[in-house]
Amino acid sequence: MWRATVLLRRRSDATPAAFQQAWLDRIAPALAAAASRDDRTIRAIVNLAPDSISDDLRDVFPPAFDGLFELWFDDPVVAVAVLDAVGTDASLQDLASPVIDGDRGVLWLAQAFPIKPETGSTVKFLAGGDVAEGVPLEEAQAYYRDEHPRVARTAPTVWNPLTRYTQFHGKPAPVAPSIAWLAVGRFVPMCSDMGFAEIDDFLKVYGSEEYARIVRPDEERFSRPGEMLSFISAEERVLFDRTR
Repeated sequence: MWRATVLLRRRSDATPAAFQQAWLDRIAPALAAAASRDDRTIRAIVNLAPDSISDDLRDVFPPAFDGLFELWFDDPVVAVAVLDAVGTDASLQDLASPVIDGDRGVLWLAQAFPIKPETGSTVKFLAGGDVAEGVPLEEAQAYYRDEHPRVARTAPTVWNPLTRYTQFHGKPAPVAPSIAWLAVGRFVPMCSDMGFAEIDDFLKVYGSEEYARIVRPDEERFSRPGEMLSFISAEERVLFDRTR
């Protein structure tokens, strides 16, 4: 399956409360309804950020975006067609423009590779980024998919607390279209969804000796350190799902 992922930024003149109310009550449901008009759209999910996070977590995983929205498809070409149609919806633009800064959001399309199935997540961490410099895309993604999980399993203090682990591999084409009132379309080669039973489990994992000694050096074989696309989700609200 393929996922169109949207990371949103609120306008600087919109308060967090005004953004959240407009986004969750009006914009996200309307966005899902627009996408659902094409019956090839499989599901829509809006993710809710935690009400607050600790300073320690903020230091490791600083909040960079204000909202996360997902649309799922079987075919990337269909995904682009649906996104193109959604982007021309004037009523959606009217809802979104007062609170969403479309120039600072990010929209991308990627193929999902479930690695560790869901087993009771209450929080999800999304992390996306680029391939390591000098490593060909296909080589980096193959290592990420086939070898990195094997290495991570040798670090039980990292692997065992994961209640979900799904990789998302972007392709150079097709690239998600930009939607001026929502987000800028771009190519994101790598992304992970990582689930945990408790929000503090993330800090324990990333502060562990095994992560520093085993997992982090392996990540550097295929991924580039630096700016990361990230979001902490305290709730996934499914707006529709045609597989159910």
